[in-house]
Amino acid sequence: MSDFLKTAGVAFVVIGTGAGTVSVMNDDLPDLSVPALPWAQSGALDGRIFVTRDTIDETGEVVYDTLRFFDGRFQSSRAQIYCDFGWTDYQTWLEEDVVHFTTTTVCDEAPHTVVWYGTVRGDAILLEGTWTTRRWYWTQQTLVIGIGESALTIHGKQNS
Repeated sequence: MSDFLKTAGVAFVVIGTGAGTVSVMNDDLPDLSVPALPWAQSGALDGRIFVTRDTIDETGEVVYDTLRFFDGRFQSSRAQIYCDFGWTDYQTWLEEDVVHFTTTTVCDEAPHTVVWYGTVRGDAILLEGTWTTRRWYWTQQTLVIGIGESALTIHGKQNS
C-alpha cells in the first residue's frame, strides 16, 4: 500500500473519530420553555425597575440583579456585566392582576442566549430563566430562579 493511502486512511480514522466525539460532546440543550400564551408587546411593565435575588439552580449560588422595563424593551444589569446584551423587546400577557412577561436576549459578542419568563403582581416579581452558551464543541446552560420587588418607577408610571 502506498504511503499516501496509508496516511489518508489514518487521517480518515482520526477525523472520523474526532467528529464522532464532537457530536457526542455537542448535545444541545433547549432554552427555557415559555408557556404558550397570547403574548403581545403591550408595554405593560414600562417604567418599572425590579431588584431581584436570584438562585442558580445547579450550585445554589445567590446573585442579585436589576431588571428594567422601558419603552417596550427589557434589560438585565447582571447580564450586561457579562456581555453587552443591550435592550431587548419584551412581551406580556395580562391575567387579572398578574402580568406575565417573557423575553429572549442574545449577546452579539458571544454565543449567549438568555430566555426569561416571569410574573409581576403589584410590586412583586417571580422569574426563571436559562442562560445558554452554545459553542461548536459543547453547550452549557444555567437555570436561574428569582424573586424580587419593585425598586423604582420612572416616567410617571405608578407602582401598582
